[in-house]
Amino acid sequence: MSGVLRRGSLNFDCVGGPRDKGRGSLEANLYGGYRETRPGPKTPEISVIALDFRRYSEDLKKPKAEQGSADRDPPPSRDLSQDADSDVISTFLGHYTRWSFLWTLLLCLFQLPTTFHLFMFVFQIAPKEFWCARPDNLLQMSVSEWRNMSQSSNGCLLLDMDYSQVIYENNQLINWPANATELGYRQCRHFEFSDEEGTAKTLVQEFELVCGRDILSLVETCFLVGAAAGAVLSGWISDRFGRRHTLMAFVTIQSVFGGILAFSTSVAMFMSLRVIIGFASMTVTVVSFVLVVELVSGKWRTVIGILNILPVAISYVLSAGLAYLIRDWRHLQLAISWPWLIMLSIWYWLPESPRWLLAQGRLDELCELIERAAQMNGTSGSLPRNYRKTLEAAVPRAVESPPEGTGDEVKAVEADPPDPDSSGHVNPLLVVFSAKYWRTTCLTLIIWLTLIIIYFGLTLHLSNLGGNIYINSAVAGAVEAVSICISILVVLKVGIRRSLIGYMLLPGLCCLATNLVPNQTGVIALATIAKCLIGANNAIIPTYTAMQYPTIVRNFGVGMGNLASGIALILVPFLWQLEHIDPLLPLNVMGVCGLIGAIAISLMKDVQ
Repeated sequence: MSGVLRRGSLNFDCVGGPRDKGRGSLEANLYGGYRETRPGPKTPEISVIALDFRRYSEDLKKPKAEQGSADRDPPPSRDLSQDADSDVISTFLGHYTRWSFLWTLLLCLFQLPTTFHLFMFVFQIAPKEFWCARPDNLLQMSVSEWRNMSQSSNGCLLLDMDYSQVIYENNQLINWPANATELGYRQCRHFEFSDEEGTAKTLVQEFELVCGRDILSLVETCFLVGAAAGAVLSGWISDRFGRRHTLMAFVTIQSVFGGILAFSTSVAMFMSLRVIIGFASMTVTVVSFVLVVELVSGKWRTVIGILNILPVAISYVLSAGLAYLIRDWRHLQLAISWPWLIMLSIWYWLPESPRWLLAQGRLDELCELIERAAQMNGTSGSLPRNYRKTLEAAVPRAVESPPEGTGDEVKAVEADPPDPDSSGHVNPLLVVFSAKYWRTTCLTLIIWLTLIIIYFGLTLHLSNLGGNIYINSAVAGAVEAVSICISILVVLKVGIRRSLIGYMLLPGLCCLATNLVPNQTGVIALATIAKCLIGANNAIIPTYTAMQYPTIVRNFGVGMGNLASGIALILVPFLWQLEHIDPLLPLNVMGVCGLIGAIAISLMKDVQ
């Protein structure tokens, strides 16, 4: 038996009984290693220990020599059994090793294509000066002369006359009506666009989305609606079928349909494909993040979780450079889509989440993953011979195969009903809104909603203040990347929850303080500070949300937060319209959102 209960091979948390669903229970620790800051005294957990005695009673019958050999199994290279941040998986994989470094680094790259698809739309619809198109018989006429004589100042209306009778020869107009100024106007059917930046076409130019056909906000909403749906459904899909296959399948969809989008022949086709790409992109974002934080443990969950969002800020800079070099929207779409198909080459080697495998009771795959990781880390000789027994004892009872033994033994085990939170196949919606998690879920929705309204409201509002769109994007990305890196030090020093409160409260106060500054320069300075701070919050909040839920619904919990962010993205265009009432009203709304978000975070449970 010593081979089963030897120190370092199995960790027991004696806080919480079999019917207690708190984070101090054994199942909760197995699902992520998170524990409440102040656990209360509860009934000790003994059912798994009893099950271990029953399952492996044959160990007691071994010869003493054999038992002694088992006792001399070399311990893991680092004993994590007494580490408060450890769980069963980290005992054999470590908190952060060479193996986890490689895969967390590669998984960070999956954030780039999603950000490209979201933000490259700004460059694809880059504004160009436009006017009503000249008839074929007046193409020799200069643009400035044509615009001054034939149309309104906004370039949307044309003099209502028969232009087929007009002739332009030797810089003179023939048959131009003398009473042209008294004629009415009609809506232009076709438009011409400025070619100051070359002949490359933007999406607006391609489909003439100007004047009465200016539906750009609706076109972008299609992506956001798909993203909102993907935020929720991606959690259920990956919790059901695993992180690895879900991630790679939707990377394929994202890349293939992103390439097809470049060959759109109509606005309707473009909008339909954007819904699909939005769904796939959000799925890739959520699943890759959850997989990253489940490959590490301890304080590295916070560090790696934040660094996983760093490519989002870097992609701002890359997007600006790429869009500056490739001006045509179709070529740009291909450049951000098809090259990512190369990522499919790692599908076979990409590891599944070890904690998800344990929660599902798939021990063969889990043992193979642990041995492969140990080989890469050079710790294969440190694995105990019977470490699989430790994993078997840690499998949630709801997914275990029926134990062998007498009827009395089976009845004793079945006396405790299985925890629905530890089931391999549960309805995640029922879990996140259960009595245990409904408060956390509601607060999470509020926090993500207010955060994204501030983050994207500031990002897009600052870009509307003028200047070069390429320079603005590059500078914003660089500033945000620096703030994200600094936030890691802040989180490790003061804690994740306090950091979130500060990073939400200060941007809100900065936005409200714009009412006190006398000039536009002060408004821009305060808005820039708020943008820097809220960018760090945007990087921290996914990790904090993931810590609030067990493994089997963690992806779905993060997806609920992303659902709120999708709703916020849809609301942001309406926020801009408030400028027509008062120039500072959007900033005031964002300031109030910051205060509400800070209060919601203060009501959340703290995590370690």
